[in-house]
Amino acid sequence: MKKSLIALAVAGAMTAPMIAQADATLYGSFRIGLQKVDNGDTGVDDQSSRFGIKGDIDLGLDGTKGLFHWEAQANNATVTDQTTALGSRLHYIGAQGDWGKLLIGKQYHPHYLLISGPTNIFNPGDGGYGERFNLGNSALGKTAHFMKRTENTIAYYSPKMNGFQFIGGVVLATDGNDSNDVVDETVDAVNLAGTYSANNFTVSASYGTIETANTPGAEQQTDVWGLAAQYKLDALQLMAKYEDKETETGSTENSDERVWELAARYTIGATSVYGRFADYEDDVANTDLEQWGIGVQQKLGKGRVFAEYVDNDSDDTNEDRAVLGYRVDF
Repeated sequence: MKKSLIALAVAGAMTAPMIAQADATLYGSFRIGLQKVDNGDTGVDDQSSRFGIKGDIDLGLDGTKGLFHWEAQANNATVTDQTTALGSRLHYIGAQGDWGKLLIGKQYHPHYLLISGPTNIFNPGDGGYGERFNLGNSALGKTAHFMKRTENTIAYYSPKMNGFQFIGGVVLATDGNDSNDVVDETVDAVNLAGTYSANNFTVSASYGTIETANTPGAEQQTDVWGLAAQYKLDALQLMAKYEDKETETGSTENSDERVWELAARYTIGATSVYGRFADYEDDVANTDLEQWGIGVQQKLGKGRVFAEYVDNDSDDTNEDRAVLGYRVDF
């Protein structure tokens, strides 16, 4: 037993310098909440837990380094969740230098980072709660993420120039798991975005388009564009977004959706109080929905506790929800 412990200690001591040389960071965010759904049961539920590894490497090039990033979901609340505990969220590699940054693989699209991100203020992030009206998350006839996390993506981030940055990305078909689930040789999706920051104010714009089906004579296409703004004044932070999405099959309009959101956060020390209001409309389906939510959060070092409540419109298929959660980041 002692020999085994000594061997393990020696192996650990030899491995540690190798890990340090790789400039890799192991990180994670584990989030569990006691959740009460209106007209439903009360129970413990995972709140978008994840873990991953990221870092950079020396490519032997002046002013340029290599990048890598892998992240998995870590559902951990129920026995059923364990069957999908390691679903992939991110996996990409790339390079970065004075010329900008180039990434290839499954990654966040600029539309999600710049347009959806600012008003995503709640800890749980599923589609019926914190990300109820993120129009870029999915497209008609496509269950996978649209302009959120998408595989087969190549993206370029320009250097920041006097507060301005340009980001462009494309989704290329390489197998049957691309943007329209068809093996072909075309560009299936494009996302172009720009952001400008100065004096605690940030404004962003994005446009994306995707093929969701390419049946001859009945091609289906989804277009989405959005604007977002953020402003920070001492302890107060204000956020807003507007999105517009249209989906057509041939000359037939399937949906014409719009959403606007307003959010605010007030922070004193380790305590934050925040809220959001959203309004959604679809002219084709004649749908008009609203959602509002409030929350309070207390940071505890690298952990936090939070209490949140979201009220969905009575016509919505999603129920109201209250969550009392605990989150640990590392």
